[in-house]
Amino acid sequence: MTTRFGRLAAAGLAAMMAASPAYAAPTLVGQFSGNECGGPGGFSNCYAYQNGTTSQGQNGGGSPTIFKKNSDGSTDISTLFPTITGAEFTVTYTAASNQLSFTYTPGSGDPVIHYVAINQANYTYLYYDSAPIFNGTITLNTLFPNNPGWSHITFFDTGTPAVPEPATWAMLIGGFGAMGFALRRRPKVAVTCA
Repeated sequence: MTTRFGRLAAAGLAAMMAASPAYAAPTLVGQFSGNECGGPGGFSNCYAYQNGTTSQGQNGGGSPTIFKKNSDGSTDISTLFPTITGAEFTVTYTAASNQLSFTYTPGSGDPVIHYVAINQANYTYLYYDSAPIFNGTITLNTLFPNNPGWSHITFFDTGTPAVPEPATWAMLIGGFGAMGFALRRRPKVAVTCA
C-alpha cells in the first residue's frame, strides 16, 4: 500500500541522493624529504597535516597513522585502532608499469582514510582528500622518475571527528522536512472520552 508519506519519503530520498557531492581524487599536499614516520615516538605517534607529517605526536588535530605496508611485505599497524588487523588493506605493486594500487575495505568500527603517503628514495609524497579514501592507483614514474619502485605506503585517519559536508546537512534537513510534512498532512483522528 502506497501512502502519501511513502511517496514523499521516496521523493525526498531521491533529492537527497542528487545533492550528494561527487567524488574527487585526492590532492597532492606536497613532497617532503625523509621518512614521514621516522623519529621518536614510534609508528603510532606519527601524524599527517596539511603541511606535512610529524613523529612528535598529535599537535592540533593531526591525522594519526593507521597502517603501513612496506615493499618487502612487512607491515606496521597503529596501536590507536584496535579493530585494524591489516587484512583490510590490499596493496599491489606492478613492476612492468611501475604502478602501486591499494584497496581499503573497512570493517565495523574501523577508521576512515583521509591521507596517503608514498615513500621512495628518501622522499615522501603526501595526498589528502576530505572524502574517505578507499582505493587508488599511483603511477610511480611521475613521482620518482629516477628511482623506480617504492619503499612503503602509509595510511592516516582523520584524527578528529569529521564535520558534516553541506550535502550531508541538506540530506538530513530534507529528510526531517519530508517526514514533518507527511506527518502534518495525516488526517486527524477524533478521540472520544467515555
